Formats: sequence, structure tokens, C-alpha cells
Amino acid sequence: MEIRRIAVFGAGVMGAGIAQDAAAHGLEVVLVDQTEDGLTRARQSIENSLNLELQRWGITGSEKKVLLSHIKFTLNRSDVGSVDLVIEAIPDDLAAKQDLFSQLEIQFEKMCPGEVTYVSNTAILPITDIALKMVNKERLVGMHFLAPVPAIKLVEMVRGVHTSQATVDRAKELARRMGKTPVDVLENPGYITARLVVPLINEAIMLYQEGTASKEDIDVAMRLGFGFNKGPFALADQIGLDIVLGWSEHLFHELGETRYRPQALVRNLARRGHLGVKTGKGFYSYETRVDNAEEKI
Repeated sequence: MEIRRIAVFGAGVMGAGIAQDAAAHGLEVVLVDQTEDGLTRARQSIENSLNLELQRWGITGSEKKVLLSHIKFTLNRSDVGSVDLVIEAIPDDLAAKQDLFSQLEIQFEKMCPGEVTYVSNTAILPITDIALKMVNKERLVGMHFLAPVPAIKLVEMVRGVHTSQATVDRAKELARRMGKTPVDVLENPGYITARLVVPLINEAIMLYQEGTASKEDIDVAMRLGFGFNKGPFALADQIGLDIVLGWSEHLFHELGETRYRPQALVRNLARRGHLGVKTGKGFYSYETRVDNAEEKI
């Protein structure tokens, strides 16, 4: 059965980005959050992103209106109705994800039993652990989207111990419908992207703190020398320093290797609320706060 309507739970940067990209590819989307403030920020984030596309002549005003009409914003889970697929996009807190999926399964199995595919947008957590409180564990799969979701064409597909092939195939159908390239990964800590990018960012910070080179020159060296779209400092700002810190803490705890040890500089910036592009300041300063960042650095 073709995927036509999805629900996204969690209207943060990732949830808003997933909702926008899904709607841009013709899907009907219900975006659910716990707070009115969260929904307001998500709506503004999506509109800001679309306005950038308008300025670049990437879309027309009519196309913007059509895209927004495909997204329903709500605080009430009961407003979601019947859907083909559910995406959880809350922060990477294992207990919170377990509880949410337990509640969502009760809700949707009453409404459309046996039909819904469940997806966790997690960057680091094992899908098998997230599914612990679910009855239909075979219908949960991980899809790790990367921010900004509309711009990045990759999604990591993470299979749990119980995940069925039919569930994986269904999730890949969604990924391709959204113009993404899915890559299969085992549920090892950090998957591919976080596992590789954290040591890169950490090493760049050490080079900077040693006085080997400036942040700007390190970024230029990696962009021009190795064809990176962004250098490690600009990349960390795009990911979000709170996210980078969370990935580092998780990987260091799970693997115990010093290359994943959280850097004090990242911790200090995150503590002060300097999280990168989304707050207007991180390793670099940005003229305006952008919640769903797509600018080039």
C-alpha cells in the first residue's frame, strides 16, 4: 500500500525538517508537539526555509502555499487520525522514546491495526532497546535523517533485532519518495555518520586549541584539500553543538575510547546556549537565528 499520510511526533529542528521535506514530496503530514511554542517555532522554521527557497527562485509563492497546506500542526494526538507511517523525532532519550512508542502503538493499533509502520529518527540509540515496550517490535525501524533535512539526501536505515524486512522495505519506500538515498547500518553505537564525525570534530578542536591553525583555516583546509562541503567547525555548528555533545557523551560511554571524549570547549559553548546556526552563535557567529538552517558557510 502506497504511503500517503504520515505523522511526525516532535516539532523540533528534525521534526520540522522531516515534515517540510515530506510535504514537499506530496505527502500529507500531521506534525505533533507537546507545546504551542514548539509548534509556533516549527511553523516559523518551515516558513523561513521556504522563504529562502523563494529568494533563490527555487519555488514559487503558489508552491509554498501548497506545501504548507499539506502540513497540519496540532497539540492533540487524537487529531492525527489514520496514517500509514509514524515518525518519532524527539531528543535521543531512551526512556522517553520507549514510553512514546508504547503510547503510539496503543493509539494506532486501535485505529488501523496491523497497518502502521513505526520509525524512530535516532542518531545513536539501538532500535532493539527503543522497541522494548512495544508489542509489534517487528514494525519499528530506525531512520536517521540529517539536518537540514530538505537539503541532505541521505538517511541511515537501522534495523533492530526484531525488525522485519517488510518494515525496512516500507521505510526505504518513504526515503526514496522523499528523494533520499538510504544506507543500511547495524545498530552499533553512532551508526556511520555520528561515529565518524565526532572524532573529526574533536581532532579539529584539539588542533585549534594547540594553536596549530585557526578555526577558519582548519575549515578551509578540509574543504579545499579533501572536497568537504563544510569544514569540521562549520559542520558542528550546522549539526548543533548540543547534538554533537550528546553524540560524544553517548559514544564515549558506550565505547570508552578517548577519541570520542566530549570536548570542554563544546560543553562550555552548549552550556552558554551557543549551539550553532540554530541559535545564531556557536564556533562562528551568524547574522540571524535560523531554526532549519540551509545557508552555506
